[in-house]
Amino acid sequence: MDRFRSMPIARSAVPFGRTAADLLGAAVGVAIMALIALLVGWRAHNGLAATLGAFGLVLLLRYAVSWIGTWVGLSVTPQTADSLVPLVFPVTMISNSFVPTTGMPAWLRLIADWNPISALVAACRELFGNPTVLAAHAAFPCGIPWPRRSAGRCSSC
Repeated sequence: MDRFRSMPIARSAVPFGRTAADLLGAAVGVAIMALIALLVGWRAHNGLAATLGAFGLVLLLRYAVSWIGTWVGLSVTPQTADSLVPLVFPVTMISNSFVPTTGMPAWLRLIADWNPISALVAACRELFGNPTVLAAHAAFPCGIPWPRRSAGRCSSC
């Protein structure tokens, strides 16, 4: 970092470069995942534009989360940052990505329905063309009409 500080570059170049590199790596990972999924039989049902839109949403959330990580990394010491890593796992696990939230206890369902991962999963399932029936308790993030919802359909929220 001392070398970067001595160079005539903008202070924002390092975090922008880091997040751009993270986004590029994520795009390669998503492409590999999609190719392997196609090989094992996965198919998107709403066409190429909607499928690319879903992958774009995944990459957009990844980019936003990388900026959150950059901010946290610049705000704390390396030892503190290492201890914060386990806090990320509940965010992905407490969502509708693995199980529908209808079978969860009310307090856990509330957290899962308002989780940004649940909203991403709902939008991607809609864009891929395989949503599930809208639950009666659909929280705002899963019940909003985006990208375009069919009447009475949502993705396992």
